[in-house]
Amino acid sequence: MAQMVQQNGNLRAMLLQSAPRMRKSLGNFSGGTLGGTTRVKLFNVGITTKLILNVSVSVDIGVAIATASPKAPFNIINRIKLTDFDGTDRVNCSGFQLATLQCVREKHAYGYNNDSQTSVLANPAVPTAIAAGQNLQFIIEVPLAFSDTDLRGALLTQTAVGEAWLSLDWNSLLYQSLNDDAVYNGAPTTTVALSAGATIQVAVEQEYLLPQSIGGQVPLPALDLMTVYELSGALRSADNIAVGSEKLFNYPNVRSVIGAYFSYLNNGVMHTPTTDLTRVRLIANGNNVLREYTPFTKLFDMRKLINGDWRVGTIWELSREKPIQTALFGNVQYGITFAAVTAGNTNVEVMFESFYTKGSTLPGLSQASG
Repeated sequence: MAQMVQQNGNLRAMLLQSAPRMRKSLGNFSGGTLGGTTRVKLFNVGITTKLILNVSVSVDIGVAIATASPKAPFNIINRIKLTDFDGTDRVNCSGFQLATLQCVREKHAYGYNNDSQTSVLANPAVPTAIAAGQNLQFIIEVPLAFSDTDLRGALLTQTAVGEAWLSLDWNSLLYQSLNDDAVYNGAPTTTVALSAGATIQVAVEQEYLLPQSIGGQVPLPALDLMTVYELSGALRSADNIAVGSEKLFNYPNVRSVIGAYFSYLNNGVMHTPTTDLTRVRLIANGNNVLREYTPFTKLFDMRKLINGDWRVGTIWELSREKPIQTALFGNVQYGITFAAVTAGNTNVEVMFESFYTKGSTLPGLSQASG
């Protein structure tokens, strides 16, 4: 095994040194409707490392200044799914979950101008003023490879047969008062609608490495290409949520988990965890507490990582330096204890970021929890 890892590392280095990094436009796809789906076929070329999405839509805001949801603008994408050639879901998460993940990957508030210089790019853009024909827009990346230099999860799209697809399910709620699942959650008297004749548009670019022959052979790092970098999310759990009670979320089995992401919706509204939670814990085999935080210390750790704060109601638990091998740890769970619970649209949205080897037998992910 050590020899295979070393050989994979050598081939990866050769590929990165010799292969041009290419980016190809897949086109500008219009016609997206609220509650509808847009599907994009990937080009069968090279070794694909990521997709870049530029989403935009024209909206009309009337009566009162609008209030954007904490998940906006990213939650206009209700679900992002990327399926490879044999039907495996590489990415299956919400737009907001993907934006949260990108904060961790980039170590700053993803997509925003965080420096003191004047912004030259008005993106992301979430209009709130009373006016017609305003542009809501953002750019988001869909990663396949773990990073530009770590190619675990990269998809070999250099094939003449088969199809790989990106599917985008659009949010059906552009506006709903006091519902953070909607793109706009207020004010109570405002109106937000798509401009007349407008549809949701997304321009998609595919970034890939174009392998070159070296000494008559093409360097392909087999272990990297056999590994799936999995984003498994868009899961919501609404059971066993009560004040003072700890709700347990099971980590996926037979995976190498490097991140877990949670968003708490309390009767439709996301609040700061310091008011809605009392404790979070990472637990192995029911009684071995690996990590324990108050909401204050958890949020401070998150602030240190991205040099700022992300959106309310959201926490993450990372194990990137030493992944949690659930096959070795046994039963691994994340416990969240609630301080405030209101009946209604109350649930926790969960996403796990993991690696696994293609072709291995895997149990399915479940929304069930303790």
